[in-house]
Amino acid sequence: MDEAAGNTAHARQARMTGQHVVSTQPQRTPAARSPRVMHVVTHLDLGGAEEVALTLAEQLSGQCEFSVFAVMGVADTPVGQAMRERLERLHIPVYSGTPLDMKRGGMLHAGWTLRRVLRRVRPDVVHLHTDIPDATYAASLLFGTERAGVRVIRTIHNTTLWPKWARIGRWVERKLEHAESVAVSPASLGGLHDFRARHGLGPLPKGQTGVIFNGVTARATAPAQRVPGPTRVLFAGRFEAQKGADLLPAILERTAELTPARAEIQLYGHGTFAPVLEHWARRQKGNWPVHISPPIPRLSAHLADFDVVLMPSRFEGLSLLGIEVVLAGTPLVAAQIDGLRELFPPEYDLLVRAEDVEGFARTLARVIEAPAQYRAQAAALVAPTAARFSMDQMTDAYLGLYHQRLATGATAGAGL
Repeated sequence: MDEAAGNTAHARQARMTGQHVVSTQPQRTPAARSPRVMHVVTHLDLGGAEEVALTLAEQLSGQCEFSVFAVMGVADTPVGQAMRERLERLHIPVYSGTPLDMKRGGMLHAGWTLRRVLRRVRPDVVHLHTDIPDATYAASLLFGTERAGVRVIRTIHNTTLWPKWARIGRWVERKLEHAESVAVSPASLGGLHDFRARHGLGPLPKGQTGVIFNGVTARATAPAQRVPGPTRVLFAGRFEAQKGADLLPAILERTAELTPARAEIQLYGHGTFAPVLEHWARRQKGNWPVHISPPIPRLSAHLADFDVVLMPSRFEGLSLLGIEVVLAGTPLVAAQIDGLRELFPPEYDLLVRAEDVEGFARTLARVIEAPAQYRAQAAALVAPTAARFSMDQMTDAYLGLYHQRLATGATAGAGL
């Protein structure tokens, strides 16, 4: 790429990020080496933050030297093993942090392990994804100082920070005040500022924060043909309160009461509410079949097989799954919250107030009764969504941040 083309690309990136004020100009010299980047994730398993980290490693593998530190290791699940295989194909090493519970010694053990790995790998950039990686890196500082010039980037994946770890979160925020905080949406950046203000922490410098939207590769698919039979309804995600998994029985049973149409329910996930959902599925009052299965790898390739996706989340940063659903041309009944409403135009009529069981049921019933009509409406959203949340825009922005580390002139051999 010549200099003019590079400047044009970065000007385009600046427009995309909007509030993103962290410079993304690489400022590379012709002989510049590839930056060494270590992604720190909670685990290799189901999660949007993990998927963003792995996608960046895949997309930029020829331009950066990546490694991955999974605080809680690699899950023995199809999704966890598939993630490991994706990294193995690219010869990207994976390091595990701790088998211990994070609140029962795990944070300190993982921090000590991370500090040892950092001494060996010596990355130029440590890229942290969500609260557990943030806390682990902060704990690692108890076992040694940072290497001179190392760059720490945090990606803020949620609008609600430290929901169960407020006191720890306050300590971590103090330890990571020097890091660059990049949010996946303006609302997520607002959540970071709000947490700091509520806990008596000063504002972060404007040049140290910004927004880079998650990016997704649009799949070229033929228009889906309606297969005769029950309307296929999907919920996919962690079976946790954040995702509204506890609301599913009430929503789905009420939906069945509102419509005579036939439907078939598929729930992919695992988590705290798994036993509750499994018990309900065996004894549910409706006459719709309910299938509960573990998460599956590469779910995005299967989204077009469903007639509607249900997403009653209580909070999101910028839902990667939501973007993938829209790009699949599948109708999405979702909570009207930050992190989801950004995906749709103002006239979109399938958003429901969070925790409104009756509202979700009535909206879902409408789609179940007329799946072809709503699929046609969803098809119109594919092109603008692909343009706004493109993979190239996300990877260009992060690549620029990674290269800034080398442009500072800091030596990689300085003592840790």
